[in-house]
Amino acid sequence: MGTEEDLEIAFHDRDGWDQGFEDEMEYPFYDSSPEPHFEQEEKPSSTTFYVMLCVFFYYLFRISISGIAQLRKSIIPDVLQSDSPIFYALIYLDWYLWIIYGFWSIILALKGSRSAIPSLKLCLPFHFVSLLLSGGSKISVVGSLARWLPFLIILYPLIFFIFLCKSKSVEEQFPKRDRHLGLPGVIGIVLYIGLALVFIIGVATKSSFLRGVDPSRIQLNRNEYSDGKIVFVAEDSWSLDSIAKISSVEEVFYFKDTISNSIIRVSSYEEEYEPSRHYYIYSITECTPPELTGYITEIDYKGRENKDVVVFIDQYKALDDSSTYYWTYASIIDKKMQRSVRLSILERDSLMTTPDMAEVFLKKSSFDVRSRLFKKDRIDQEDNH
Repeated sequence: MGTEEDLEIAFHDRDGWDQGFEDEMEYPFYDSSPEPHFEQEEKPSSTTFYVMLCVFFYYLFRISISGIAQLRKSIIPDVLQSDSPIFYALIYLDWYLWIIYGFWSIILALKGSRSAIPSLKLCLPFHFVSLLLSGGSKISVVGSLARWLPFLIILYPLIFFIFLCKSKSVEEQFPKRDRHLGLPGVIGIVLYIGLALVFIIGVATKSSFLRGVDPSRIQLNRNEYSDGKIVFVAEDSWSLDSIAKISSVEEVFYFKDTISNSIIRVSSYEEEYEPSRHYYIYSITECTPPELTGYITEIDYKGRENKDVVVFIDQYKALDDSSTYYWTYASIIDKKMQRSVRLSILERDSLMTTPDMAEVFLKKSSFDVRSRLFKKDRIDQEDNH
């Protein structure tokens, strides 16, 4: 049997063991070892994605600089001189807003925003259609580069859009579950809605322009005639024979010259300017007088063009069994209003009309009929707008 001192040591050791057991039971999961450090896994980045972003930024930068340079030189004059200033102002405003939205989308992508990919997907289709309609004219190609480069520039927004949809690296960097429209996406949708409204306004304006105005509301001077879309001045020797409708919106004025007995026809057409003369020559065949049944040869031609209008004057000679006919066909096309005045003069046996005479007639014609409305009608017209 142990001594009293041995018993005291034994009880002391038992108390310590019991205390340790109690601590372990009270904190069964406590680990005094240092906690491990876990680094946050970074999302993989796509070099191709950032390269395409840089190209898109370059495109936006170029067209924005070009737009600012042309603002005072051509854009503002075009808006003020157009038949519908509000419509054209809205078109240019919407175009500038889409450029700003494109820059914003790039910034969102660089910041890794969850709205970046939806914003880019909203932005790129607009710029693709814009480039397609403009034929790439908003981007100048320096030097004699390959012919396919302009087509590649036009297709670039579409290529970038497909890349965003199909790229696995973009999917890893911007998982679909993390994407959302947010405020940038809502603004993009609003811009598309605004674009649709501008288109509707444009169609309504165009339809109103094609209908023209009632000719009785137009203040005409001596020898002036109008179909509600143009105003032209007839020569003193021209006697009005008839007015015929060749379609639901176009009218033709037939005159007879009391001196030369020539037949004159004046008409107006909705017509976009086509720089190819071959296209214009083709359109002449639709207006050939029925009297010209024999072989037709061209005897004279005159053309003139500036930034506003283009003038074509052609003179032909036709022979049949008993007579010789001379036909003068002249037209002036307003590039902005996309409308033309056409003059046809058919003379028999002798040619008295010169190209200069035809050009003088065309120069005196006017496409601005709304400024010629009587004062009361002009006030009503302004109130309606």
